[in-house]
Amino acid sequence: MVKNVAVIVDSSFYIPKEEQQKYNIYVIPTPIIFNGRIKYDSDWSSAAKFFKDMNSAKKMPSTSMASPADVLKAFEQVRADGYRQAILMTMASGISGFYNMAVNLANDYQELDVQVWDSKFTLMVSGVQALLAAELSAQRITREEIMKKVALLRDSTRVFIVVDDISHLKRTGRLAGGAALVAGLLNIKPILVFNKASKIVAIGKERQMKRAWNWLLKQYAIDAPDFDRPIRVLFADANNRALTENWQADFHEKYPDVITDFIPIGPLIGVHTGEKAVGFVYMDDWKDIARHH
Repeated sequence: MVKNVAVIVDSSFYIPKEEQQKYNIYVIPTPIIFNGRIKYDSDWSSAAKFFKDMNSAKKMPSTSMASPADVLKAFEQVRADGYRQAILMTMASGISGFYNMAVNLANDYQELDVQVWDSKFTLMVSGVQALLAAELSAQRITREEIMKKVALLRDSTRVFIVVDDISHLKRTGRLAGGAALVAGLLNIKPILVFNKASKIVAIGKERQMKRAWNWLLKQYAIDAPDFDRPIRVLFADANNRALTENWQADFHEKYPDVITDFIPIGPLIGVHTGEKAVGFVYMDDWKDIARHH
C-alpha cells in the first residue's frame, strides 16, 4: 500500500521526539554558528546549558539556513520510505529565507511531489501544524484537504513574545521596524508579534513582566469570544519556566477549561530571543480539528 503524505519540517519546530516517532515526521536540521563552528540544537543537553554557553560566548551566536544537501537528503529518505507525496513545512518566511530555498528545491526535485508550506511561525507553534498534518495523513485524508485544515489552524493562531532583552533580535536582524522603536525599548519588556508578512514587530511595551502578562490577558479576553472551536494555549519560555508556570496558574484560575501546554524556546530560536524570553500563544485546538474534519 502506498503511504499517504509525508510530513517534513525544519528543526525550529521542536516537535518532541515521541511525537516525531509516532507520526514518522522528518526533521531537517538547522545550523547554529557558535564561536565560528557549526553546531545543532542536539549539541546541548538542555536549554539552560545553551544559554549559559551563549551568555559567556566570546562572540554572540547566529543561525544559518539548513543546507540544500540536508533538504535533498530528507526528500530521498521520504521517497525511499515509500511516499509519493510530501508536505515540507518551514519556519516563517518573514524571519528566514529557508521557505524560498525549499520552494526552489521542491520544484527541481522530480522524484517526489513536495508541497512547501510557510507555517508563518516557529517553535511548537508551527509544530502543531505538523502534528495536525501528520494525524490527518494517518487518517488517509488527501493532501489538499490536509492543507485546508492546516490553514484553518494557522489562521487561528495568535503569538505574543515578550523578550527580556531586545538586543539579540536587533543583533540578528530579526526585528522589523525602525531603529527609533528599538532605541525606545531599552530596559522595557517589548511585546512582539508576527505580522501578516510573518515578520516580528513590536506592538506594545511594558516596564515589567507582570504588566506584560496583564496586557496579554486583556488581549486574550478580547480575542477568545471570536473562536468557534475549543482553544489551546501554549506557554513558551527560554529557560524561564518558573515565570510561565506562574502565568499558567493565573490563566487556569480565570479559564479553568482551556487546554494549556508548555513549549520550549530552544537554542536555534533562543539565539534570537535571548534567555528569559517568554511566549503566550493561543489557537484552535488542533486535536479538535483532527477529530471534526
